[in-house]
Amino acid sequence: MNAPEYVAAVDLGSNSFHLVIMKNENNRLTSVDCRRELVRLAAGVDSGRINHETKGRALRCLSHFHDYLKSFPSVQVSAVGTSAFRKLNNDQNFLRMAEAALGQPIRILSGDDEARYIYRGVSQGQPEQKRFVLDIGGGSTEMIYGEGRDPVAVASLELGCVTLTSEFLDYDTLPQSQLNACMQYVDDQLDTIADRFEGLQWDDAMGSSGTIKAVSWAMHNLGIAEEGIIARNQLDRLLPVLTQAGNQQQLSHLLELNPRRIAVFGAGYIIMHRIFHKFDIQKMRISNKAIREGLIEELIAPPYTVD
Repeated sequence: MNAPEYVAAVDLGSNSFHLVIMKNENNRLTSVDCRRELVRLAAGVDSGRINHETKGRALRCLSHFHDYLKSFPSVQVSAVGTSAFRKLNNDQNFLRMAEAALGQPIRILSGDDEARYIYRGVSQGQPEQKRFVLDIGGGSTEMIYGEGRDPVAVASLELGCVTLTSEFLDYDTLPQSQLNACMQYVDDQLDTIADRFEGLQWDDAMGSSGTIKAVSWAMHNLGIAEEGIIARNQLDRLLPVLTQAGNQQQLSHLLELNPRRIAVFGAGYIIMHRIFHKFDIQKMRISNKAIREGLIEELIAPPYTVD
């Protein structure tokens, strides 16, 4: 069977929905477009059901993706839902509506499967070495140890920047007491999966996702780190900054980040900070690839290269 001319991945995350389209020419994939819409799906899910406002945002976004995909001939699509979709166990009607709006079936990934796709995407084009990969999303966090292209140990925690914010840090300021409570909660959750990585050592650590990029940008904007690399001693210096700002608007100006990102920044930072300390990570590189590249890899039979 001939490979499709265009391939696309739709990643329906807990915070944002992403669409990536690539063109396949002689087993070489070139990027065509990448679209992102902030949906905040996880914030609109309660007791397994989605509220009306969030449902409207999600369906409008999927309709936009559907309309755009129709402009590409012979496109093959892989669409997946992650943490927030896993929590929609009492709202099967929404899944049917989402599939109709997108015009594609939507697979709901388990946390471990999500982690494996993330690793496959991040490890593309990387050296054959032992690697730790971290992805912090809106509703879950994935940690993967792999060797070369193969994930060996995976863990997914229902621990995301959106859900953690609503539980601990939904304030205009970030009180130290709430930060401490949030840090303790994250530590307790990490303790439940730490044994999966016991005794493992890696040569490289890489981070993907908007949360990790935002932390990197904030540190660079403050002049405490070079862009694209996060060192643990520099990461520690960012912690007291969170309580220095009088409100989120001041923090947004201080870190030079979008107010929408600032709303969940504290929780995302704490997850990352505690993982660095729990797993004794000294330095992490930022990856521009993530789950979407892992999904696209599955659509095209290897070998191929990605530009």
